[in-house]
Amino acid sequence: MQAVFRSGLCAAMILLSACSPKSETANSKEAAEHGEQTSNAKGKQAEKAEKGESKGEAGEHREASEKEGKEDFVTLSDQQIKAAGIEVMPVRQAFAGAVEAPAVIAVDPKHAAVVSSAVGGRVVEIRRNLGDPVARGDVLAVLESRDIAQLRADIEIARRQYELSQATFAREERLFGEKVTSRQEFEIARNAAQEASTRLRLAEQQLAAAGATGGGQLNRLMLRSPIKGNVTARQIALGDVVAPDAHLFEVADLDELAVELSLSPNDAARVVVGTAVDVSTDGRTGAGRITHVSRVLDPATRQVRAIARLANGQGSWRVGETVRASIALEGGAGGPQLAIPRTAVQTVEDKPSVFVREKEGFAIKQVVLGGNAAGYVKVMSGLAGNEQIAVSNTYVLKAEHGKGEAGDDD
Repeated sequence: MQAVFRSGLCAAMILLSACSPKSETANSKEAAEHGEQTSNAKGKQAEKAEKGESKGEAGEHREASEKEGKEDFVTLSDQQIKAAGIEVMPVRQAFAGAVEAPAVIAVDPKHAAVVSSAVGGRVVEIRRNLGDPVARGDVLAVLESRDIAQLRADIEIARRQYELSQATFAREERLFGEKVTSRQEFEIARNAAQEASTRLRLAEQQLAAAGATGGGQLNRLMLRSPIKGNVTARQIALGDVVAPDAHLFEVADLDELAVELSLSPNDAARVVVGTAVDVSTDGRTGAGRITHVSRVLDPATRQVRAIARLANGQGSWRVGETVRASIALEGGAGGPQLAIPRTAVQTVEDKPSVFVREKEGFAIKQVVLGGNAAGYVKVMSGLAGNEQIAVSNTYVLKAEHGKGEAGDDD
């Protein structure tokens, strides 16, 4: 019995020893698989965390860039820019110094006219007053004139004589063809018809030279504007009796003005036709070009007179006002040099800056400035030279930029 028990015990031990490695192997496999799943989950979580962190950093960077771009830009519409009186000019390139001179706004002689009457008469009607806009051909005033009445009567007499001579000539021509009348009578009739035609044309031209036309009342003369513009002077009142060739009205197109500059002989020698001119006064700036430089000194002032043309579409300039004119000279040695008017520079964040025109407003560009020259300041860096910058009322843009910063802080 003992032998049987021992043999059974040995068999059981052998069986247990054979099964134990398999169980441990299975357990190790299960542990390895569980560890791999855990590591994969942790890796995915770490990857998600890294992606989320990178997205957060990108979003923060994008928000910072947008905020920085917003802080460096002033958004204004075209209507707002026009209402604020902000003028835009190109950056001066190849700057070689400048000449500054006193100047006066004047009427451009090419866009002005004097209205007068070639005959005397009495003013019976005034249709346009000082400052009124007029179109070409508009009636400014109406005169009653005996001379006009006589000229129109001469036309009527000459027309009747012309019609009679034409009928006589036609009859004599028919009779001469039928050999009823002589050649001499035919020639007399033809010459009479030609003379009548000449007298009629002369009477019509005399009336036209007096400024009247064939229609209307017999003694009325309509004074008409020869150009489009505004009435800048009126020398008559209702009921006045005016003399022939007296100046009665002045009309000028105020959209195009002239700037009369007084230059010293040395400065005039450096200025040529076509040179750019910046015209400025308190709060206003305009741009033009030299159209004429006199070759004669003014005997009273010993100065040289120069004329520049100035656009005035918005009506910001008035005839007779005194302004400062800065003439930018070009062609300096040492390579191209950029320059801008002093009125274009504002201090933004303690740095000199300019406002560059873009589609939706103005971008703020910080610049490094050089020396001053007669209303201009050189730009050492910060601009490429092809920009359009604000040159007047730039304090408005600075104030708008300050409002934007205050709103971001809130």
